[in-house]
Amino acid sequence: MSAIKKFFEKKKLDRKFKKAGEGHVLNSPKSQQAQSQASARAYRPQTSDDRQLTSEQQQAAEAALLRMNHRPTTPSARTGRDVIKAQVKREMEDERRLREEVVSLSSRPKEVHADSSHVTASCGGVFFTSHLLPGVMASKQEVDEKIKAYLTEQLKEDAEMASALLIHTVNKDVEKVRVCIETLCRYIDNLLENPGVEKFRKIRCSNKAFQERVASVTGGTQFLLCAGYEQARLPGPNNAEEDFFIISEESSIDIEKLNLLKEVLINSEPIRAELWRAVRLFHCPTTYGSRFGELPDEFYAVSKEEIKREQQAKHDAVEKLGMLRTKAMRERDELKELRRYRYTLLRIRFPGDIYLQAIFKANEKLQDLLNFLKEYLLFDWIPFWILSPSGQKLTNEEKTLAELQLVPACVINFAYDKELFSEALQGKSSHVLQQSILDRLENWGI
Repeated sequence: MSAIKKFFEKKKLDRKFKKAGEGHVLNSPKSQQAQSQASARAYRPQTSDDRQLTSEQQQAAEAALLRMNHRPTTPSARTGRDVIKAQVKREMEDERRLREEVVSLSSRPKEVHADSSHVTASCGGVFFTSHLLPGVMASKQEVDEKIKAYLTEQLKEDAEMASALLIHTVNKDVEKVRVCIETLCRYIDNLLENPGVEKFRKIRCSNKAFQERVASVTGGTQFLLCAGYEQARLPGPNNAEEDFFIISEESSIDIEKLNLLKEVLINSEPIRAELWRAVRLFHCPTTYGSRFGELPDEFYAVSKEEIKREQQAKHDAVEKLGMLRTKAMRERDELKELRRYRYTLLRIRFPGDIYLQAIFKANEKLQDLLNFLKEYLLFDWIPFWILSPSGQKLTNEEKTLAELQLVPACVINFAYDKELFSEALQGKSSHVLQQSILDRLENWGI
């Protein structure tokens, strides 16, 4: 075997000598001159005379050079900071796209299609009403003012109840209302526990506690007047005349009236402006049911332009810091995102492409939505549930509509126990909704 190997090695060596050309003596001048000429030929740079490049070849060469200059770094050459920045950028880009999709619900242009006027005019505004004011529908501020005026007017007819309701309703500071009620109850308790004692029948108006806890609260002094107190000027601690609230001895021992006033004050509840849900029922193809027109600005806690500016500022800050957000940071941002919306426009899709539309506050709970639906169901005792746009069953009734991501406008699906519903009908045919609401059915895009 070794002999064959040597034979092939000798053959290769002979071929190399033949390619080298005619032999010569290494030290001869001729050989040195030939060697220098060969080297000169090998290393002489090419000129334009040696080779003319076509325009296409020149363009190709320039492109190759450009690619070499802008060649991306390999993963091994990238630093940890670059990796973090890239990951943060991808995360922020995903959030930006999701947020733009939400904003686009209120800013997308109206689509032109058959009978589209009803579909795009999905919500004309956010209005409020009150059971005290039949037929009144206005902004929340206007309704609050009308409620205050109504209760003030009622002081002439039912002073005890009206004054207690004024305290609970008009004052928005809950803690201040609580302190006022406790102070007024303390005045009544002093009269009940110390009948006929003169010092408990007088309240000095300049007293700091009285000014902060009672006089500064709307309805506080009105309640004292209803209890039998009267305003009078009496000598103060320095014998100088001061303003007092004083109750007669006869009224101070009217135990039945005092206990009734105390009970009314404690058990009264505030009268709030009620959101007008703008309920509508319509029938339309599924493709039209998810088309929302432009939502009113009242739906947003901030304007759409402010949302975009805040998102851009947030993007720039994270890009500059080059940092990953922790889970706590993401949850904090999600909570802030939920607070952007005041109201939401919901469409509940029933069998037969029938949609029940209504406005809800974003902080209302799923339980509020379920109770609302029960008012319109033929059998409110039959089990039913709500499915999210992705088909997920919503079960946590304590979560708000914002937490369930049903803002600022959303189509959800109604599902129920069909077998139990059929048994309840006893062979009859009927829709799951009451006839009274079905009589208001509108046809959109049909």
